[in-house]
Amino acid sequence: MSGTDKDLAQTFFADFQAARTDLTKRLDDLKASHTPATEGTNDLALDVAKLRKEYIDAREYLPTYDQRQYDNFLKSMEQSVEELRTASAGKPKFSFKRKANKGKEAIALTSSVHLEEKLSVSTDLASPKKETKEDSTSSHVSLSGFSSSYLSWSSIPPPNAAATDLAISDLKRCVVNLLPHGSDNPGRVISALHVRNLTDTVLLLPRIEGSALLHDMKNCMIILGCHQFRMHTSIDIRVHLAIQSNPIIEHCSSVTFASYPSSLQEGQPVTDSKHLSVQDFSHIRQTPSPNWCALPAELELSEEEWTTLKKARSDDVVAMLRRYLPESLSEGS
Repeated sequence: MSGTDKDLAQTFFADFQAARTDLTKRLDDLKASHTPATEGTNDLALDVAKLRKEYIDAREYLPTYDQRQYDNFLKSMEQSVEELRTASAGKPKFSFKRKANKGKEAIALTSSVHLEEKLSVSTDLASPKKETKEDSTSSHVSLSGFSSSYLSWSSIPPPNAAATDLAISDLKRCVVNLLPHGSDNPGRVISALHVRNLTDTVLLLPRIEGSALLHDMKNCMIILGCHQFRMHTSIDIRVHLAIQSNPIIEHCSSVTFASYPSSLQEGQPVTDSKHLSVQDFSHIRQTPSPNWCALPAELELSEEEWTTLKKARSDDVVAMLRRYLPESLSEGS
C-alpha cells in the first residue's frame, strides 16, 4: 500500500468509526421505543445507505481485512433497519416462513432505492470503474511538497504505463497546470486523482477517466473533469467541473461550483454536466445547503482569461494566484 493510500485508509477508518457510533446509538434509541417512528427509521436507513456508498467509493484503497469488517457492520445495520421498517408497518395477520428468504433481497433493494432516489447518486458508481492497484496498465505517481512553484507534467516522474494514478499533496502557493500543451504532456492519461493538504493553489487539470478524491484544502481553485468528484474538509474553494454524476462534498464550506471552461475542453465536450447537482453529506435536509452555491456570474472568467491561464509561465505564479484564487493573496505572500 502506498503512503497516500495508507493515509486515505486511516482517514476513512476514523470517519467510519464516528459514523458507526452515531448509527448504533440511533438504532438502539429506535429499538427502545415500542412504536419506532417511521421518519426516524427512514432517516437512519438513508444514513446507512450513505455510509454504504462511501465504503464502496473507498474500497480501492482499503485493506482487504478492513473491508470485511466494514461490510459486516453495514450488512448488520441494513438488516436491523429492515426489521425496524417491518415493526413500524405492523405485522401482517397471516405470514409464511418461506417469505423470510427474501430478506436479503429486500435489504439490497432498499439500499439501492435510497442511493438512487434519496441521494440521487448514479447507479453506475456502485462499483469502481478501475482497480488501479491490480491493473498492469496503470502506475502511481505523486506531486508533493512544493511551495511558490509552477508545476507541470515535467515536474512529475515519468510513469511506467500510459495511465497514471496521480496523488497531489502538501502544496502551498502553487500553480499546477497539467493541461495538454505543446510537448509537455507526452500522451499521459490520469486514471484517478487523490488530492490532500493544499493551500492557496490553482489546479488546472484535464478531464480524467476515473474518480477525484480531495481532502483538506483551503483557498484553492480547481479546474477538472472526472467521472466522480468527492471533496472533504475544505474551505474557500472554487470548482470548475465537468461531470456526469453528482458531485459530493462533506465538512466543507464557502465552495462555489461552475462548469468546466469550454475553451479548455479536449475531445468531446460534456454537454449534460451535473456540476450544480451537488450532494452535501453534511446537510442532508430538504433546504439548500449553506456550504456551497453556484459561482456568481460576475466572477466568471472570460475565454481570453482562460486561454491566458492555460498558457501561463513559471514567472507568473504570484500574479496568477492573486488574480484567480477565491481569496486574493496579500502583498506579503
